[in-house]
Amino acid sequence: MKPITLISILLIFPLPLYAVDKNPVEFTNTEEEHRFSELINELRCMQCQGQSVADSNAPLAQDMREKTRALIIDGKNDQQIADFWVERYGDIVLYDPPFQLKTYVLWLGPLVLVLVGFIVLLHLIRRHAQTTAAPPTLSEEERKKLKQVLGKG
Repeated sequence: MKPITLISILLIFPLPLYAVDKNPVEFTNTEEEHRFSELINELRCMQCQGQSVADSNAPLAQDMREKTRALIIDGKNDQQIADFWVERYGDIVLYDPPFQLKTYVLWLGPLVLVLVGFIVLLHLIRRHAQTTAAPPTLSEEERKKLKQVLGKG
């Protein structure tokens, strides 16, 4: 197989990369492991911001996974861990931020944008309908002249 073919195949079919803990610590039971998995999927990586802490390979995400693991081992509940990260980074660290006065833009922003788009679309459709009025009907005399010109009469 030619090297260029192999490179082409690798570019067409990229291999998925997963975040890997550098210092995995074993939990004492499966409940803690399950909680850890759920928590790191609900936290946003503050360096990447488009990925969860579970999916990110960034050094900050690694640190967040380690700190979350330590908090679970220390006996903190999920709410206390979420509060810890919100206190440090704000509500944006949560993929599902609470509905509060300071986060209403996050929740209502997309709805407002859709409504504004719908209103603009209706306005454009009405304006187009007004500017493209139906042509006036022809009188009987005009129809006879048209038939003569077209050679049908």
